[in-house]
Amino acid sequence: MNYSGKHVLVLGLGESGLAMARWLVYCGAGVRVADTRGEAALAERLATLRADAPEAQAVLGQPLSPSLLDGIDFVAVSPGLAPEGELAPLMPAIAERGLPLWGEIELFAQALAALREETLYQPKVLAITGTNGKTTVTRLTGLLCQRAGLSVQVAGNISPAALDVLREAVIKDKVFLAELAEQDAIAAEQAAAEAEAQAAQQAVLDAQQAAEAEKHRRAAASIEAAAAIAVPVLQAQPQADAPVSASESEPEPAPQMDLLATAEEQPVAEQEAGQENVQDSVPASVQESVPGTGQETGQETAQETAQETAQQPAPETAHSATEASPDDAEAASSAAHEAPEPAVAATLDVASDAIPQAEIDAPATTGEAMNLGDFMEVSRKAEEDALVEVPPPPPPEPTYRGSMPQAWVLELSSFQLHTTHSLQPHAATVLNLTQDHLDWHGSMEHYAADKARIFGQDTVRVLNRDDALVMEMSSAAAPLSTFGLDEPSTPNSFGLVNDNGMLWLANAFVHEDDEVPEGKRRRKQKDMLPPPVTVKRLMPADALRIRGAHNAMNALAALALCRAIDLPMAPLLHGLREYTGEPHRVELVGVIQDVEYYDDSKGTNVGATVAALNGLGLGGRPNRIVLIAGGDGKGQDFSPLDLPVQKYARAVLLIGRDGPAVRAALADSGVELIDCASLEAAVEKAGELATAGDIVLLSPACASLDMFRNYAHRAEVFVDAVRELALSRGEVLA
Repeated sequence: MNYSGKHVLVLGLGESGLAMARWLVYCGAGVRVADTRGEAALAERLATLRADAPEAQAVLGQPLSPSLLDGIDFVAVSPGLAPEGELAPLMPAIAERGLPLWGEIELFAQALAALREETLYQPKVLAITGTNGKTTVTRLTGLLCQRAGLSVQVAGNISPAALDVLREAVIKDKVFLAELAEQDAIAAEQAAAEAEAQAAQQAVLDAQQAAEAEKHRRAAASIEAAAAIAVPVLQAQPQADAPVSASESEPEPAPQMDLLATAEEQPVAEQEAGQENVQDSVPASVQESVPGTGQETGQETAQETAQETAQQPAPETAHSATEASPDDAEAASSAAHEAPEPAVAATLDVASDAIPQAEIDAPATTGEAMNLGDFMEVSRKAEEDALVEVPPPPPPEPTYRGSMPQAWVLELSSFQLHTTHSLQPHAATVLNLTQDHLDWHGSMEHYAADKARIFGQDTVRVLNRDDALVMEMSSAAAPLSTFGLDEPSTPNSFGLVNDNGMLWLANAFVHEDDEVPEGKRRRKQKDMLPPPVTVKRLMPADALRIRGAHNAMNALAALALCRAIDLPMAPLLHGLREYTGEPHRVELVGVIQDVEYYDDSKGTNVGATVAALNGLGLGGRPNRIVLIAGGDGKGQDFSPLDLPVQKYARAVLLIGRDGPAVRAALADSGVELIDCASLEAAVEKAGELATAGDIVLLSPACASLDMFRNYAHRAEVFVDAVRELALSRGEVLA
């Protein structure tokens, strides 16, 4: 898409040529435009180009010559300039210099490839060509894609030019992506701020948890230390039921003296901290049972506990003291003098109350036990290990986030396809092939070959199975879908099913029953047989708002294209019911005294008129169409009109320069042929010939330029004549 530093010759300044020039300027190229028409005829388009590129060169009003190629890197040619016609003076020089010759659709294809690499933009591309029905199928396919939920752009030969639409879409997309990037930056800043705040909050929580863990660890350590001292002392006490002698009741002084010595060696602050830890670690029930644990200091509590213990001896001890001998009294007095300090005694009492009897009775297993701090550390490590073992989720796949269309539906002419080389549509169709533009292509073979350029390597080929030339474009290496007037019978095919006189749009698909078990032999036999096909009725053809079997074919083609890119069926069928058709393409103008009048002024070739006759005549009574034909025949062979005229026509009214050529081709048809001086006269004569249930059809099979400005002007004259006829019959058309 980057043509910076390139110098391009753009041949022709029509709609497509101007679109190419503006696109190339936008992509950085220098352009030189050349057109045989003068500046006066191209003033508006030239002004548009100058607004984008004031420095652009313009060579106008002169024949095309090889000197235009000087300093040029490649040539961009407008469709319609024939290699053997207007381009003939340049073609040898282009080949000699090895210059690429590209058209608008080739530049469009290159742009899509570049956008895919730069921005990951990968839209669905559906392409339509054929001699007749292109515009109807293109519009209908675009509508169906919209009904299926896609954002769609229709472009190409149908107008607007593909590169005009693409350039505007790219410009808007850059603005959109810039705004999106700004929003992403703001969101990233907010996310970073939130993450920082969460991290700070988490740090506070972690610190609190660490402090709490340390508190529990120190409490547990104090309990373990106290328990280690208290358990031997408690074990040394005599059993309650056994007689206790004075000598046995004397406590061992050594552990108490060691404890006192240790307490004296500790700093005062550490002793107080130890006492607080012991108090914190004692359960509430123990604190309630020990006086002073609520609000007094540990030292005062220990002293009070020691005093209460001294003042209230156990009943057995008091009784023994009353009955003791003087020697026993002296021993008791000596033991009292050797009793531990009050603080130490309180510590022992609290520890003994805090430890359950089962733990007191159990032997010491300090090496096998796990304190609270160790347990919390093990739990933390287990959580960390669990987090480490879970791999992080993979990053999301990068995707396109812009505003470009999700689907492009392109109508392509044989002129546009002639200079197209790299287009890769997802699905494409050739609707039909009849003689047209043979003066440009030189032969029917060359015309068909250019039509076939619509298919890429992996394109799903949607082909008309009623057209032998079209079916020759199928390939064993490419996926295939077909449509036709008959009942579909192969996978991915569409057609019409006649059910008791009612035509239905139908689809054939492979039906596989995976629930039925199969043996190896049966499976091998199945592999040798064609897959079973199910035909499903989709909707009545009469439900379409576009009339005629040929329009039913157009609907089937559009449906096949959309299904080729896996769009859901239900919204597609709703879209088919909504489509009202295109102007001047078998368009119903009105009904006068039960006679229908149709405008098919767009039928500018023999194939279009054959399709209109077959479409309106199929399923009705024979010979009920009054055909108005003639104009500028462009050297066509009119003989293909003979068979449908014999089957469906009541009379043929001939107009225009090549009316006599049409008469000659239909001379043996057995149908009445009437020459008319004007289109208005032909409409008046048709009103005289047609009876209730008949059809009057303007489908000239010729161009209009011999009598009218264009085919639209011819249609206007026809519609006005029909309205006048209605008024003369006392009717008013809406």
